[in-house]
Amino acid sequence: MSRSILSKLTVAITLVVSATLASAQTPPSKPPPDPQGPTKPISEDDLAKAQRETKRPWADGVSAGEQQAALGLFKEANTLLKDQRFTAAVDKYREALGHWKHPAIYYNLALALVYLKQPLETYDALSEAMKYDPVEALEKYGSAPLDKDKFDTAKGYMVLTEGAIGSVEYTVNVEGATLVLDGKEVFTGPGTYKARISAGEHTVVARADGYTPVPLSVKILGGAVSAITIPMYTDADLTRTKQKMPTWVPYTVLGGGVVVAAVGALLHVSAKTGFDDYDQAIATCARADQTGGCTTLPAGVADMKSSAESKQSIAAVAYVAGGLAVAAGVALVIINRPKTFRIDPTKGSATEVAITPVVGIGQAGFAVSGSF
Repeated sequence: MSRSILSKLTVAITLVVSATLASAQTPPSKPPPDPQGPTKPISEDDLAKAQRETKRPWADGVSAGEQQAALGLFKEANTLLKDQRFTAAVDKYREALGHWKHPAIYYNLALALVYLKQPLETYDALSEAMKYDPVEALEKYGSAPLDKDKFDTAKGYMVLTEGAIGSVEYTVNVEGATLVLDGKEVFTGPGTYKARISAGEHTVVARADGYTPVPLSVKILGGAVSAITIPMYTDADLTRTKQKMPTWVPYTVLGGGVVVAAVGALLHVSAKTGFDDYDQAIATCARADQTGGCTTLPAGVADMKSSAESKQSIAAVAYVAGGLAVAAGVALVIINRPKTFRIDPTKGSATEVAITPVVGIGQAGFAVSGSF
């Protein structure tokens, strides 16, 4: 009699939504058929006897009243699932689990979550539903919380769900930095945040005082691990200066102009000295000449005048050229003043910061490179 009652209990709890798969690799495209309840409802007495007569792990420590409450909520949830009210069904299954964490309830919860496209929650529910292998449970306890067909169906769903989930390993190296994933703070550094996450596009950023947040858009691949050291930059890291030409160019032009003008000044002084020497030679010649003039120029006096005139001409040219060069140099210094700008590290060039995706066998992430 005890085994018969236990068998009925197992059937009642494990009879769940009869959802069939075309294959273990193809997700269901239609809602599951109507839940089929037992032909005879399990009474409170049956549950109480089962509680007294069995020590199976999935019922151990759960009172008859809690089992009865769970069964009532389980039936309500099945009706909601039949009516395709998946969100309400999920809430009701979770309420039932609050009374009794039975694998069959987790199984139906997973079926409802599949239609809500919540792979992480589906994975967790399936993991709990498959906690006891039916063959081993039959050998060890005389019954199983899920029959083999349901267990195999759960395995098929698990394969599909795993393909929609990836893993992340995000590292932040700054003390007190907050890691934000899809707008939610999930970790405080330094250290590595590890979690399972649904496949697809996600946004991750690390924030800390004194650092400029740099949001990254990452694509998580199903079944892969995205391992990234989240880049963090100070304002100085992201600030660059730019000039139109090398700094030495305008100062070379300016310096050259000063040199040329200085040479002109020296030539000008030398020319004045040459004229003075020429005038002195003429005066000396005139005092020695009986006519009171300088009838015959002494040797070299004419050359003194010619040399002074040449130096004067060259000095004038040097003044003009030097002045123009100085003016040009000053203008170039002004034009070449450094201009400050900020770089986008996610769109860096070869000489800046570059973040590029890296995808390999079993791993997907980003590589950060560049120079400062």
